[in-house]
Amino acid sequence: MTSLITTIPPNNHNNNNKMTSATGLLSMLTEPDPILVHAALTRLLKVVDTLWHEVARSLPDLESLSEDTSLPETTRKIAAAVASRVYFHLEEPGQALRLALESGAEYGFDVVNGLKKGEVRERAYVECLVGAAVEEYIKRKRDMYDSMTLFKEGGGGGGLDDDTTTLDTNTGNVAVNNPNKNNSKGVSDLDMNKLKQVVHLMYERCYADGAYNHALGVALEAREMDKVKEILDICSARCGSHKLLHVLKYALTTSTTLVPLKSFRDSVVQIVAGYFHSLLDDPNEIDHVKKVSAVSITTAYLTLKKPAPLSKILTRLLDGNAQQDALLGLQLCFDLADAGNQNFAADVARGLPQKNEIMEEHAQVVGEDIGSSEEVEQEQQQKPQQRTDEIWTRFDNAKKVLIGGFSSELGLSFLHKHSASDTLIMENLKKSLEERGAGRNSVLHNCAVATHAYLNAGTTNDAFLRDNLEWLKKASNWAKFSATASLGVLHAGHTTEAMSLLEPYLPSSSSDDTAAFATPAPTGGFAEGGSLYALGIIHGSHAGSSVNKRKEANDFIRNHLRASHANEVISHGAALGVGLTAFGTNKVEIVHELKELLYTDSAISGEAAGIAIGMVLVGSGAGNEHNSLPPDTVDELLEVVSELKNYARETQHEKIIRGISIGIALINFGQEENADPVIDEMRADRDPIIRYGAQYALALAYCGTGSNKAVRILLHTAVSDVSDDVRMAAVLALAFILYKTPERVPQLVKLLLESFNPHVRYASCMAVGIAMSGTSNAESIALLEPMLSDMTDFVRQGALIGTAMIYMQQADTANGKKVKIFRDKLASIVGDKHQSTLTKMGAILSTGILDAGGRNCSIELGSKNGFTKMSSAVGLALWLQHWYWFPMMNMLSLALTPTFTIALNKDFKYPKQFEIQCNSKPSIFAYPKKLEEKKEEKKKRVETVTLSTTAKSKARLARKRAKEGTDTDDGGMAPMDEDVKEDKTKADKSIGMDVDEGDEGANLEEKKPKKKREIEPTTYRLSNPCRITKAQASVCTFDLTQRYCPIFSDKTPSGIIIVTDVKPGEEEDLGTVKPPSIESEDEAEAPEPFEWTPPEFRESENENTISNSESASNE
Repeated sequence: MTSLITTIPPNNHNNNNKMTSATGLLSMLTEPDPILVHAALTRLLKVVDTLWHEVARSLPDLESLSEDTSLPETTRKIAAAVASRVYFHLEEPGQALRLALESGAEYGFDVVNGLKKGEVRERAYVECLVGAAVEEYIKRKRDMYDSMTLFKEGGGGGGLDDDTTTLDTNTGNVAVNNPNKNNSKGVSDLDMNKLKQVVHLMYERCYADGAYNHALGVALEAREMDKVKEILDICSARCGSHKLLHVLKYALTTSTTLVPLKSFRDSVVQIVAGYFHSLLDDPNEIDHVKKVSAVSITTAYLTLKKPAPLSKILTRLLDGNAQQDALLGLQLCFDLADAGNQNFAADVARGLPQKNEIMEEHAQVVGEDIGSSEEVEQEQQQKPQQRTDEIWTRFDNAKKVLIGGFSSELGLSFLHKHSASDTLIMENLKKSLEERGAGRNSVLHNCAVATHAYLNAGTTNDAFLRDNLEWLKKASNWAKFSATASLGVLHAGHTTEAMSLLEPYLPSSSSDDTAAFATPAPTGGFAEGGSLYALGIIHGSHAGSSVNKRKEANDFIRNHLRASHANEVISHGAALGVGLTAFGTNKVEIVHELKELLYTDSAISGEAAGIAIGMVLVGSGAGNEHNSLPPDTVDELLEVVSELKNYARETQHEKIIRGISIGIALINFGQEENADPVIDEMRADRDPIIRYGAQYALALAYCGTGSNKAVRILLHTAVSDVSDDVRMAAVLALAFILYKTPERVPQLVKLLLESFNPHVRYASCMAVGIAMSGTSNAESIALLEPMLSDMTDFVRQGALIGTAMIYMQQADTANGKKVKIFRDKLASIVGDKHQSTLTKMGAILSTGILDAGGRNCSIELGSKNGFTKMSSAVGLALWLQHWYWFPMMNMLSLALTPTFTIALNKDFKYPKQFEIQCNSKPSIFAYPKKLEEKKEEKKKRVETVTLSTTAKSKARLARKRAKEGTDTDDGGMAPMDEDVKEDKTKADKSIGMDVDEGDEGANLEEKKPKKKREIEPTTYRLSNPCRITKAQASVCTFDLTQRYCPIFSDKTPSGIIIVTDVKPGEEEDLGTVKPPSIESEDEAEAPEPFEWTPPEFRESENENTISNSESASNE
């Protein structure tokens, strides 16, 4: 909290004895008579606000008087009050507060009534000193909380924080031993009890004024749990439900976004959730309060990672008789699926009631016995007869959303039907590469294939590849592996037909399912390994994909994994595929299978195995003291993680070390301070690759938290580590931690962009691009523009990719129409023979990122409800590994998020009449204009030029003939008159005499009506479904007057929206969501039944008929 120093205006009260100098009063302070001193101090207190500049010279005397025990207490307090006022004007609030606390409330420092006085000077004085007191109080309470937590855990160090604290258990004071932190002079010496008294008086003032949010802010910053509960109790007792709801929402939002300590944050959220429960359970509350409470409870328990209470809330809503409650429950299911943690969504689905006949089947899908849950059995016993078929249908729909992959189907269907991909982009790119001979460059060809995958990610549109098979066949070895894997990016989320799509490329297997898979040859297998990798990408790209389909794919890939240890290519693809299909499942048996592959000591297979283990255990915190693993697997997985660390230090393969380091980073996703010991251990290692993994561990552990502690460490590493790779990773990690406050990233890396180290400059460009993706931020673009002409080629590559990320989903008019210029620049770089391969690589990849997913996808690390999407963060971190391993380019599919909006009714059909109001011009958020194919100009036949002399001779000859024939035809006009006129006209044209023709042409042009420039509307309406970008959502609103209204009107108009029909009796125009099919949708219908005669039969029949007729005629 920063103190605000306000200049106090002079006291303008009418005073006949107004003083102009304090010299006389100051001279009286040295008098031996205490009465004179008291009188002088009393007069000084009245004029100190206007004559403080004179009184400042006597500050030592005033302080000595305030400490002179021989003087009366009243005199000492007045002296302290005068000195406090002087220090206030000198902008030293610490010293002013110290003396004000000695003077007491009767001499100006009245915390409770200080703001109620009419004088501005009193308000400014009290506010400034209260601010200083609160700031010091918060600092001390924080240090005390951290020290107590440290002592409870039995630690002796400060973790990631370099501060060392000493706790005085008798007084409660905390000494912070950090020379880099300067305490305010005077404040650090204050007694804690006096500070506490001031802050508590401030709390009382907030209670009286109804400023509960202010009081909550101080309590949260000071980490006072008892005070948070006290504030909420007082608010609940004194205020109505609307005021309480507002305060609770503030507490929940502030704690989840601004409180840096995970343990304290979870405690606060648990308390706030209890108050929301009380509002939801109150039968007298209005529907709006209950809806907001239900949504907030979902946010709270999702933060706490507690699925059981959420299952109860959903069961209660879906069981309700009111249709509105059921629709709200379905909306909450979609919000849970959008959060990106499918393992948590599956746990919530497990807690929902089920019919007896489907309990065992569902238990096999989610991996646990549903019938063993006592809560579910109790719930089913309570309502065995009350649930109708309609209610069971609601539960089926809820499970369809949570574990059935319906939200993934919605995204897939939208990307397929509404793709705005420009086919000419790839055609021009292919042509440019072939013209300059770059088509023979494997790196650029591989990047072109990846770009095609980005352009059509999730759209299932592979027409370009089918039309250019010969060009695609140029890929060989690992390029062939990556090209095959790119099919998974094209068909991401298309789980229903994944096996059929990849069947030509998958490794051969025995027809008998029970038989062991045949061992592949030790060489080759690039297409087979890439297909297994593609299968994993298809099922792992969308967090809401079907659990059942994902399990089937996982079993299939694991069979090949066990049989392919001899072939490192196939085992590499199988390991990545297993990691993607078992993402976040924490299954021990899968971890052991991957560990066996790791111990084969193959560099390529081992790297994939290390990363895959991290994906299986992502976010579990395995190996840490606090984790989210089941109790029966904690010790076993702790041993596995310990073995991984030891193996990373023993092996000689850098790829294996990097794979294990990244895997450990994935395991610690979202663990925050729980991961500090592991991160400290990795940061202190001598191996730069392990330190490299520590930067990603820090990025993922504190992803989206904005932790100043983590940012400070990363900045220190970025300028001090001896390894270029470690410095690069540290700068990239800033984008992950600060993605919720992206404007901070350009400010932090502004100086790093001027670094002498090219790796730091490259990482700075990429960090700005990741943080500001899809914003078209002019300041960020201005930072990256000079880097486009950097002297180092891979820095130019990073600048191109970063700029492309910023320009994602931007119209041609964005940023002063610079988007079009950037597109042209990309095309020119690809065709420029003077550019290096790495620069061209950046231009090619930027072309795909710019229009990713048919121009309907963006890179988003957070969900629409503010939660960090685990799959997106992990996918982006793995995509950045393409610096070392090109096949990782396909991992971008996990980070691409469809920006679609679709409204659904209770039957999951979308009303075509539903519309959303967009309060902006259509051109601001329009799709970029597609490229136009250049047509070849046909050569026009040039007319023969007639010389003027020839034309004149012809005209002369024609006149002569006309004159000779004047006596013919009864004096009429000679037949040659027409020819004469034509020749004359031609002659006039040839010698430039035809002036009238030009006038006529001009007149024709004037007659053509000019097209009036139409005024662009300032608002327009979007149909259902539609694309709404992140920036566009802020200017979109719901039209609550139409037939279909959202069930929760406070929701941002983006994503999946459940609507209610206010006119249920009228006829509806509904559409059904259908996933794309391999078969062509434009195929003609089958004809009606008819009789068909073979051609041979018809010919023989005709011959017989002819011969019979001939014989008849002969007769």
